[in-house]
Amino acid sequence: MILVGKIKNLAELAKLSQLLMPFLQPNIYLILQGELGAGKTTLTQLIAKNLGVKEKITSPTFTICQRYQIKDNYYLNHFDFFRLNINDNLDIFEELTVDNLNIIEWPEKNPHFWQEKKYIHLKIVKQNSEPRKINLHIPFLIDTKQKVIINDLSEFLTKV
Repeated sequence: MILVGKIKNLAELAKLSQLLMPFLQPNIYLILQGELGAGKTTLTQLIAKNLGVKEKITSPTFTICQRYQIKDNYYLNHFDFFRLNINDNLDIFEELTVDNLNIIEWPEKNPHFWQEKKYIHLKIVKQNSEPRKINLHIPFLIDTKQKVIINDLSEFLTKV
């Protein structure tokens, strides 16, 4: 199922981050797709805050991965593949992902790293001055391409 909706402001993005929390478990990849300034890093910051991370969250564009401890031996791995290409070998990061929560910005730059894993795909589309459009797909939960329009984020949990 693909949920389609709109995010009008930062408060709604924060609400979306909270609604995603039950699905963000160890060994799950949150795949964030969207152009520059769409809100990928802001959403990651909100999720990290929900998880109790106190550190400042920034986009790891140059380091590729930034790790934040959530609990003993449980980390949020924040990846940014913006500067990568499809042929870059990321095997060095594989061990870091095991039993941790993994968020990837610019996933289309290196899909081999995540596409065989359990993932949640969120696409955020900027639309000039209009609200951002979101497409949320959770294939490991319900593997169908049927689109469901949600007019209010409160409908989210009733649809999945």
